[in-house]
Amino acid sequence: MKTQHHIDQLILNYLEGGLSREERHELEVWLREDAANQSYLEEMQAVWIAAETELQITDDVIGQEWEKLEKRHFSKPGNTFNWQRWAKIAAIFLLGALFSWGISSYQMNSYFAELEESVIEAPMGAKSTITLPDGSTVILNAGSVLKYAGDFGKNIREVSLEGEAFFEVAQDKSKRFQVRTSDITVKAYGTKFNVKSYGDERTIETTLVEGSVSIVKNNRQKSKKEELFLKPHEQLVFYKASEEIEPVEAVTPEAAQPEQTVERKPEKILISKGIDPQLFTSWTEDRLIMKSEPMQKMVIKIERKYNVKIHFEDADLKDFRFSGIIENETLENVLAAISIASPIDYTLKDRDVWLRKKKEEKNKN
Repeated sequence: MKTQHHIDQLILNYLEGGLSREERHELEVWLREDAANQSYLEEMQAVWIAAETELQITDDVIGQEWEKLEKRHFSKPGNTFNWQRWAKIAAIFLLGALFSWGISSYQMNSYFAELEESVIEAPMGAKSTITLPDGSTVILNAGSVLKYAGDFGKNIREVSLEGEAFFEVAQDKSKRFQVRTSDITVKAYGTKFNVKSYGDERTIETTLVEGSVSIVKNNRQKSKKEELFLKPHEQLVFYKASEEIEPVEAVTPEAAQPEQTVERKPEKILISKGIDPQLFTSWTEDRLIMKSEPMQKMVIKIERKYNVKIHFEDADLKDFRFSGIIENETLENVLAAISIASPIDYTLKDRDVWLRKKKEEKNKN
């Protein structure tokens, strides 16, 4: 349970414009718990604005009023603050009626707008283009979600991403632009780059087109963060830690059920140099470029682009490699092209596609 001391500290950090991402989340949760919490923050906000713009109070008077406030709210041992930081709030006892200062409703509720989070989604089968408040442009790929706080750009420029997006960042050396994913954060230095971080994929890819970016692993222990920098035409692939369960054939006839083994795959990072960025950004121009790409990875791109579900009737087709360019084609044309260029046949029904070996291929086996 959060103490009043902790809540007031969050409010102070908010009023000073210094909330961290975690603190912002805590404050949002607390505000939703009870309408009285919102009223309390409204009062603190109103007093803060009034004292900042209207009041002329000496330090001696504020010190006396602070003692009253401290006895009222922070009487428990250890619950002490630096009263100078709370000087404006201490003035609450001098205001009489909070709203007699004529604080506008806009000022009273400005914190709500700052705490609200903007959420942009690109549905399956479509892309979305967004211009952020700082002028940066983001293209969201199908099945992706981008989020940013209402006070984006006030202290930091940070967005969170699940899915894939291409960023063209507006330069502002005083406020670093950051893209936060599930496991890593990409810091931009005025640049163009692509980030792919779908929740159902083990890898997170950062591909740099222009400028410079750095990548750090999300870690609460700041001292352990290592910043890796990329140059244009370089790509960093972060492999998430995973556990895969694989069945093992029974070694004795007495075994009623097959045994299982868990293969633990650790995190790892791979940096590739001299890559062709178009292979990873062509989706922004409604093109898919495949260069000896396994069918298992290729169908994921097709599923997102055309909003379909693809099933393999023959599992070994997943390893078949395909090269080619898909550009402004219908789904039927794409499937027909795959069938012509490979030993694959297909059936399309509604939003489902089934892939199988052609009969002549099966007869060979």
